[in-house]
Amino acid sequence: MVTLPATITLSNMAFKDKIRALRKAADMNQQELANRLHIHVTHLSKMENGHLLPSIDIVQRLMRVFAVSADRLLNDDDNGAVNIQSREKNEQLMMMNQLDDDEKEALIKIINSMLTKKRMKDLLDGKITFV
Repeated sequence: MVTLPATITLSNMAFKDKIRALRKAADMNQQELANRLHIHVTHLSKMENGHLLPSIDIVQRLMRVFAVSADRLLNDDDNGAVNIQSREKNEQLMMMNQLDDDEKEALIKIINSMLTKKRMKDLLDGKITFV
């Protein structure tokens, strides 16, 4: 995972532009990002130029490298900013990346469980509607 500036504006950007903006914010060139994603630099270049869409596996790798959600990476219906609000949270995310695969999977299950509980509570309280 790389450390990004506190706020990166991603609003009104196509996916290809978001990849480029995140890469530049992390002060990486295409080769460095391609190495972190375990892909060839021409593959990354084609994604950044809009000639190739990434596989789900590569989207997951982008999420890990830049510590962004799939929503923020793929959609444009949020506030458009990736915001790590504290150094402590950023460090915790970096430490999570050092866990072994089983520990990461367990942590993801815990987080997903808590998020599902929150969504269900919001649904029952009428804060959101089921479509």
